Amino acid sequence: MKILAIETSSATSSIAVAENGKIMDVRRFVAPRGRGAEIFTLLEKMRPTWSGMERMAIGVGPGSYNGLRTACTLAGSFQMTLGIEIVTSPSCCLLDVEESDYIALGDARGGRIWVASIRSRRLEAEISLLSCAEAGGFVRNASLTAYAVGTVQGFEHLPPATPDAAVLANLAPALPTADPATLEPLYLKPPHITAPREARP
Repeated sequence: MKILAIETSSATSSIAVAENGKIMDVRRFVAPRGRGAEIFTLLEKMRPTWSGMERMAIGVGPGSYNGLRTACTLAGSFQMTLGIEIVTSPSCCLLDVEESDYIALGDARGGRIWVASIRSRRLEAEISLLSCAEAGGFVRNASLTAYAVGTVQGFEHLPPATPDAAVLANLAPALPTADPATLEPLYLKPPHITAPREARP
C-alpha cells in the first residue's frame, strides 16, 4: 500500500510517502502559524513518489488552525478526485520520539495548556485543557516522559518534540478510514469570533 501523509499542526510541518511499510521520501518545512504555501510546491515536487497512492493520512491537531484546515482541505480534494481512502490521527500521537507511550502538552492560548496521555501512539483519554498550575501537577505526577510541542510558557524545561509525517505514514495502514464528509481539525475550544462594532449614529 502506498500512503501520502501530511502533518501541518506545528511550525515545522512535514510530508511523507510510504510504500509497503517503507518510508520512500520525507520533506519538512517551516510554516509559522500554518502559513506555508510551500506545502503545494513540495507536493508537486514529490508527485512522482506519491502518484498511485491508495491512502492519504493527515494529522488533525491540536495545533495551527490554518495548517490543519489546509490539510483537511487537501485530503478532501484528493479523495474527491482520486477516490482514495482518508485516515486521521491526533497530531499529539505523532511526536518524533522513540517512545510510543508519553505525555504531550502544548499552548492552547488564553492561559490554558492542552495535555494528552499517549499509549501505543493512541490517545489514552480525551485531551485535557488545564491551567499552567494544573498542567504542572499533571506532569509531575505522571509516570511517563512529558514533551512540549512548540513553545509552552512555564514548561521550557521539558524536552521539545514535533509531530512528524513519517510517524503518521508508518501508523496509517492500521488506522480506520475517516468519513470525508465529517473531516475537520481537532478543536479543543470553540472558535474565537470578534463581533463587529456597532455603527455610530
